[in-house]
Amino acid sequence: MSDSSLVSVVVPIGSPDAHPRVVVESMAAALRRGGYTCEFVLVLDGPVGSVEREIETINAGCPVRIVRLQGGGLGESIALSAGVAKANGRFIVNIPPYLQTDADDILQVVAALEAGADCVATWRTPRVDPWLNQLQSRLFNRVLRMIMGMPFHDLNSGMRGFRKQVLEEVSVYGDLYRFLPVLALRQGFRVVEVKVRHREERGSAGFYGVGVYLRRTLDILAISFLTRFTQRPLRFFGYVGFLAIVFGLLLVAQPLYMKLFEHTSLADRPLFVIGAIMSAFGVQLIGFGLIGEIVIFTQAPNLRDYKIEEVVEGGSEPAPTHVDLLPAQSSGIANAVLKEEVLIGATPVDLLKPQPEAIADLPLRVREVLPGEDSRWDAFVSRHPLGTFFHLSGWGRVVRETYKHEQRYLVVEQGRRWLGVLPMFLTKSPFLGRNLISVPYGVYGGVLADTDAAQVALLAHAEMIGKENCVNGFVELRHLGVRAGDRSQSNLYVTFRTDLPEDEALVMAAIPKRARAEVRRARQPLDLTSTDPKKRKGYGIQMRSDCSVEDLFLLFAENKRRLGSPALPRRWFQGLVDEFGKSVVIHRAIDVNGATLAAVMSFCFKDTVYAYYSGSLTGVNHTGVNNFIYCGIMEWAVRAGYSRFDFGRSREGSGPAHFKENMGFTAEPLRYEYMLLSAGSKLPQFHPGNPKLDLPRRIWSKLPMFLTNRLGARLSRYLP
Repeated sequence: MSDSSLVSVVVPIGSPDAHPRVVVESMAAALRRGGYTCEFVLVLDGPVGSVEREIETINAGCPVRIVRLQGGGLGESIALSAGVAKANGRFIVNIPPYLQTDADDILQVVAALEAGADCVATWRTPRVDPWLNQLQSRLFNRVLRMIMGMPFHDLNSGMRGFRKQVLEEVSVYGDLYRFLPVLALRQGFRVVEVKVRHREERGSAGFYGVGVYLRRTLDILAISFLTRFTQRPLRFFGYVGFLAIVFGLLLVAQPLYMKLFEHTSLADRPLFVIGAIMSAFGVQLIGFGLIGEIVIFTQAPNLRDYKIEEVVEGGSEPAPTHVDLLPAQSSGIANAVLKEEVLIGATPVDLLKPQPEAIADLPLRVREVLPGEDSRWDAFVSRHPLGTFFHLSGWGRVVRETYKHEQRYLVVEQGRRWLGVLPMFLTKSPFLGRNLISVPYGVYGGVLADTDAAQVALLAHAEMIGKENCVNGFVELRHLGVRAGDRSQSNLYVTFRTDLPEDEALVMAAIPKRARAEVRRARQPLDLTSTDPKKRKGYGIQMRSDCSVEDLFLLFAENKRRLGSPALPRRWFQGLVDEFGKSVVIHRAIDVNGATLAAVMSFCFKDTVYAYYSGSLTGVNHTGVNNFIYCGIMEWAVRAGYSRFDFGRSREGSGPAHFKENMGFTAEPLRYEYMLLSAGSKLPQFHPGNPKLDLPRRIWSKLPMFLTNRLGARLSRYLP
């Protein structure tokens, strides 16, 4: 009786103060809105008084199982294991018996499991419990991260998700249930962490008792040993034993020297006795480690701390794809006796029935994208008519890795169907303030939505995030086309795009006469008859697509300094190449001696080639190399099968804008929209067109290259 879409929610209840009705009904409603079938397994650990009567009144519209444990006070680890043993779902979600987090956040946990995670840890943020409790929790989790190198921020959070086989292979006992993500990661499972909204916290506020701190210290010691030294016991006992021996030898060194050479007695030397005991104890510890190594060696054939994700076999039969599951180990309930199991609210057959609501009737829900959903995100961007290269998840990864801005990528969904996406980053700048930008360092961005309602939901959530994060500026949406709604707009930038002909020979014909002459002069063989290089009829320039990131960066940085603007760091360009591979092409124009005169980095996405980053040597404009290289890129794009060329944005009326117009392109206004988040917010004024920046730009253009490159790499973080 299992279903691939069934979610089993396990709720351990060990206190008569629990109120499971509101928990079950809220979580069930959220799962139905997400389009999931579900069941609830309530594990009663001991006498819980009126809780049982409250359970009988639950009206969740889904099966509710009651599992009673004989005795009582067996602990949450055993209760969790007992509940999982009686669960039928493909995905298991463990929650506390009160609404610790927002009910809708259970959908994020399930979506992460659907995206490929084996175990999901949650991070309550922002916290709403007393500051002292928050401080103690943060210290606990920080110590764990420092000692074990694990990426988890909130192991005390009561909501966790996992596949059933995780608990079959990872034994939890005592208080180790809170370390389930750590143990699962060590066992080879895929573990991710998702943020959830903290709602309330039960328990005392202030300092805990001495026993609590002692237990937590022992828990940290236990989990550190289990995750790092269970297969290398000699490492742990050897380290401790070696330190004991060294410390003991230091204590006995002086008394022993005086005994041997000065003939003094050791009878009144307690340090000698302590040192001898410590040295002997160190030898014993090393012996314990050796015994442990012998045990591990003899049992090594039965130990498997890895997972086989896929097996592909050749031959005439279809190749099977499966996850290799190990035999179930002890689940931690050997000492627990299941006294009774009750199913209320539905019959077993109801587990396989679809939810009553149709997908079209489900409400819209906005959430942040989860680990493992990058492929689904990119598929949505690729099929959306307004999707651009800068909307792809890879662009966000390079921004995050290069500049460390906080990523907030939003998805709006109805059930499990995506209706829109909005990529955003929270940026902090001394020049621009704290803002949300979609997307940094990109020409285009903003909302991609299938319906107006989906767009409204995304923008409302973006505004909420801005206000929650104390954004005192704006949400910037770098829209390429017109979007519904009334928002502040900036007319600072224009973009240039054109359709490409089917024949590369027609590319030259579409270029205006003057620019076409420049291209011809650059292509013609080198003319040595003229003594003035600027008056030659030909320069013999050729184009290749083998430019290195280093050559492009040097030319780009030189141009930026000449214009008085900071350059992006070299690692940014390398990151784009590493992330997108063959979708990034760097062309260069070379003279007859093979020297690089100009270079352009282009992005290829769908049917479009984006000529984006460029640079050229100073003093080569007379050769026509700039017209030549862009004409060559368009011809290359036609040969490669692309049908559209994007020349990128420029400030309206600027020199680059005039150059693009002279190449035959028509300016299109960019719909950069702004949601102002406070009464004092205003449109950004920190841009090269601001007259107040003329003096800093002139000073920057006079600085040496090594200094502008170093400073530009730092300043570019604050100019997204």
